[in-house]
Amino acid sequence: MGNATINYGDVFDASFHRILGDGAFNPAFTTRFYEIFLGRDPDIADRFANTDMSAQKTMLHDSLFTLVDFYRNRVLTPQLRRLAAVHSRAQHDIPADLYDRWMNSLAAAVAEFDPEYDEDVGLAWRLVLSPGITYMRYCYDR
Repeated sequence: MGNATINYGDVFDASFHRILGDGAFNPAFTTRFYEIFLGRDPDIADRFANTDMSAQKTMLHDSLFTLVDFYRNRVLTPQLRRLAAVHSRAQHDIPADLYDRWMNSLAAAVAEFDPEYDEDVGLAWRLVLSPGITYMRYCYDR
């Protein structure tokens, strides 16, 4: 891990493609993610108690593309601004520590669904999604 010759963007792209193909919705992947995420803490499960999980899984899929787009282009899109606003204190009140649990849950789901998963793949997912997550955390009280 941490090999300087590795292009983590390429590692991410290959893993993403293995799980989601050309961007197709993967219901088994999103279902497994939510099983892991909601199973980690009763507080997390409580936050989703009255949630339409079918719609939530679609939002997860769309959010992944929004976060990847920000990594690639470093442009604050209306989608990313909206995603940050929805998760801010003023709306769904998602505190900073939940992003870590979210990422750990996503990494666990990726590990199950990517047959080539290793530490570099796990790091690649974190590196690619981190800029957008950092923006969302930044917007929490704004």
